[in-house]
This record gives sequence, structure tokens and C-alpha cells, in this order.
Amino acid sequence: MRPERHLHICLLPLMLITAACGGARQATVKEPAAEGDARAMAMGQDKRAQAMRQFMEATQARLAGQPDKAIPLYLQCLRTDPNNAAAHFELAKIYHQKQNPTEALEHAKQAALKGKDVIWYRFLLADMHQQNLQYNEAIAVYRGIINKWPERHEVYFDLANTLAYTGQVGEAVKVYAEMEKRFGLSEEIIMRQFGMLAAAGRLDEAEKLVKRAAEAHPKEASYQGLLGELYDRRGEHDKALAQYLKALDLDPGNSMMRIGLAEHYYATGKHQEAFDQLEQAFLDPEMDIDAKMQVLIGFFEMSNFEGQDPADRPTLIRRSYALIEALELAHPESGKPHTIHGDFLLRDGKLEEAREQFIIALRHERDRFPIWMQVMQLDLQLGDHASLHQHASEAAELFPLLPEAHLFNGIALSRLGRHEEAIEALIAGRDLVVDNRPLEAQFWSSLGDAYNESRQFAKSDAAFDKALALVPDDPTTLNNHAYYLSVRNEQLEKAARMSGRSNDLAPGQTSFQDTYAWVLFRQGKFDEARTWIEKAMASGGDDEGVIVEHYGDILYQLGDTKGAMEQWRRAAELGGASDALGRKIKEGRWLE
Repeated sequence: MRPERHLHICLLPLMLITAACGGARQATVKEPAAEGDARAMAMGQDKRAQAMRQFMEATQARLAGQPDKAIPLYLQCLRTDPNNAAAHFELAKIYHQKQNPTEALEHAKQAALKGKDVIWYRFLLADMHQQNLQYNEAIAVYRGIINKWPERHEVYFDLANTLAYTGQVGEAVKVYAEMEKRFGLSEEIIMRQFGMLAAAGRLDEAEKLVKRAAEAHPKEASYQGLLGELYDRRGEHDKALAQYLKALDLDPGNSMMRIGLAEHYYATGKHQEAFDQLEQAFLDPEMDIDAKMQVLIGFFEMSNFEGQDPADRPTLIRRSYALIEALELAHPESGKPHTIHGDFLLRDGKLEEAREQFIIALRHERDRFPIWMQVMQLDLQLGDHASLHQHASEAAELFPLLPEAHLFNGIALSRLGRHEEAIEALIAGRDLVVDNRPLEAQFWSSLGDAYNESRQFAKSDAAFDKALALVPDDPTTLNNHAYYLSVRNEQLEKAARMSGRSNDLAPGQTSFQDTYAWVLFRQGKFDEARTWIEKAMASGGDDEGVIVEHYGDILYQLGDTKGAMEQWRRAAELGGASDALGRKIKEGRWLE
């Protein structure tokens, strides 16, 4: 009966209107209402369509890499449709990319508020809180996600991690308990919870957890290994060893377990036993190569130091090379073993052998530019300019937009006497540099060298000036420009300032000392020139023909003809001196 009484009450006003106004008026009363509803509906549809157009236009701008154009369009969309959660979501991401955390967080909040049924909006909000170090707020968001989407197991891990990070390990343990109740005791739950408990120093709880997992899965070797790791942390090494051996008995082919056992042996001073386990693991082609690389990186760092026993380092290096050989045998199709091999050889001063290993690595990893860089740098160090040109040309073809390959190619061509080609390569590379003043300066400095060698002296001076305007205190650029000016006997005061500065910046450099001596020689300051050339001789220049020749030149100007002749004859034996040296010796006098 209640529905009828309710209906009767609702109809009463309409019956009164009908009775008062008659039949003809009935239509008049109803029609405007119908028109108003239709008009309102049409207006609503128009606004929705307008908001959609604005949103799509904004998204097109964002996808085209025009965030500054997209922002006002998204804001215009929000003025049309204030409840558009998607527009808030996109604005939050854009403001985050533009490093505006305040605006990003506000829009992320609005997206989550207005789009409560979209999980991605909440994920974004949680991330924004994390990045703003608002961990309690992030925890609240994660809890909200779990309440609405309890099946999303990954959110439990995010919540537990954040709780543990803020010191709420007990609360994190409760989250893992809820996960276990809902999803079962999985390996991922065990491993993550173990890591958390171990990091927090709650080793007894970690032990109980792993023992429970081991009882549930008695044939699972990884849990025995975890117990071994746990006992090692507590200093119970005998118990740890028993667990590692038990794990390998269950799974003899588990190479990662052998890595763990090797760490145990190494920590307890049993280095040979540790190496034996590592070698077995490294010979396993099924074991992840990156895990092996991490071990070798550790060996590389350790072998940089002598250690407590002076005999430790040679033994460690020898074992490192043996492991590298095993790595190469296990992974013949990978370039990674050869890159780490090259790193060791380079560190040990074996440049040619190191270069060969990096070249082998390139056969498998041609798309890795850092390896090309290493090869080109070694070509330059070894003075192998033909190989440098070859490798730099190949790298420039593979990576045409990277300026460094063009730089090396320009340097190589210049050293090979192909100066015009060098200038062309250097200009091409220089024009690719973006927001990198040191690299741009290198190009200008190298252009200065190439222009000087091709006797385009005005262009050379201008190039060096541009290099020094970018990086005023580059010692090599200062030295080279000063030397070229001294050879030409021009702008000697400027050359002296630059050469003096280069020696202040990089003291003890033989070539820099020789340059300063030669500038002083050109200025007629022969006593000072002798002081600096003798510094150059003492720091290694006595084996370089051009420096020994300069010493003879300075001695001659100081009146020591006999001493000059001795040095000129030595320079001739060493080689690399000037074309005029033979005439100096023959005529017994200094010649330009």
C-alpha cells in the first residue's frame, strides 16, 4: 500500500494543475519542460564534446614533445570539464617531467579524487608522495589501493617496502602476513621479507621465516642457501658451511649457490676453496653472465690495492685472469668477457693487449659506443693514427650524430698529414655538439692544430681563441697555442702568459716545460730558457730528440758551443728532431 500512497502524493500537484488549466493548457505546461530538458541535454553533450576535443588536442601536443603547448590546453579542458580526471593525470606527469613537484602533486591528488575507480591515478599519486618524501601519505594511498583492489599483489610489496623504509618493520611484517594469507607462501614473499628482516637486523625472525619455508619445501635448495647466508651474518660459519653444502647436495648445478659458498670461503680466509667454487660457476654457460661480471668487478676493485699481505695482489690478479678465461669459454658469443678483460689489461698497463680485447668485444657489441670510445682512445695513446682513422670512420658511420667519433677522426687525419680532410671532419663534428662547452672547446682546439699544420695561421689563432673562450684554463690548449706562436716567433708575450699558465695548471709536464723554454728562447731570455729546458730534460725529455735539440740550441746561444754540439748529436741519435739538425751539426752553429 505504501507505494500507492507515495504515487498518489506525487501526482497530486499535476492533477491540480490539470484541473485548473484544462486540457489545452496541459500540453502548454508540459512542452516547455520537455524542450528545456532537451536543450540542457544538448548543451551537456556539446560541453563533453568540447572537452574531448581539447583533451585530444592537448594530448597530441604532449606526444609531439611540446609540453608547454599541452599544459594550457589541458587547463582549458579542465575549465570546460572540471571533473576530467584524465586531464589532471596528464598534467601531473608533465609537471613532474618539468620538475615542478608542487603542481605535479596537486594534479595527481585531483586525478585520484575525481577518478576513484582508476588504479593508475592512485599509483601516480603514491609515486608523487614518495618523490616528495611524504612516506606516510604514500602508505595511505597504498592501503587505499589494497582496500579497493585486494588482488593486486604487487601493491602489498610497495606498501611493505615503504613501511620498512620508514622504520615500521613490524607493520611491514603484518603486510607480508596478509599476503601469505591471501596468496600463499610464495618464493617472492619469502625472499623479499627475508631481505627486509635481514637488513633491519631482525635475524631471528628471518631464520624462523626461512626455516618455515624450508620445511614446506624441503627439496628447495635456495632456502638452505638463505640459511647459510644468515648464519654467516651471525658469525656462525660452521653452520653456514653445512647449509651451503646441503643446498649444493640438493642442487649440484646451482651456480649461484656456488657464488654464495665462494663468498663464505673468502670471508673465512679459505681463498683457494673460494676460487675453486667461482671457477666452476664461471664455466657454467647457463649462469647469468651479469652476475659473473659483478664478481669480476669486485675482483678488479680489490686488486687495485696491495692488501694486508703484499703477495695478495699478484695472486688476486692471476685468479682474476683465470676467471676471465673461464668466462670467455662459457660465453663465446658475448662481448662482455672481452670488455672486462680489456679493463684489467688496461689497468695493468698492457695497452696493445687491452685494445685487442676491446676490438674483439666490438665483433659482438658493435652497437655499444663506449667500447668504440675505448678503442679510439687506445689508438690515440698508442700513436696508431691509421687504426684511429679506421675505427673513428666506422664509429662515425654507425653513430653519425655523436660528435666524439668525428673528433677522433679529425685528430687521426691531421696526424696522418691529411689536414683538409681533418678540418672537414672536425667542422662536421663541432656542429653536432649541443650544450657541452668542454667538448666544443676540444673541437676548436683540434681545429687550431689542423689549421696550423696546413699553414692557415690566422684561422688557427682564431680557433684557439674560441677554444680558450669556452674553457680558459685548459692546459693543453694553452700549451699548443703558445708553442705554435713561439715557432712562428709571433705574439711572444701572449705565448709566454699562456705557457706559464699551462705549467701552473699542470706542473711537471715535459712538453709544457719544453714549450715555456722555447718561448723564453724566442724572447732572448736564454738563462731562464736553460732553467726550463733542464726541467723538461729531468722530467723525461732527455729521451726525446726535439727537446734535446732545443737544449743544444739554448746552450749555443749561451756560448757553450761544445755542449750544444753534444746535445745536437744526441738528438740525431734519438730521432724526431727538426730538419735543420743535420746542418747545425755539420756547420757547428745554430740555424732557424
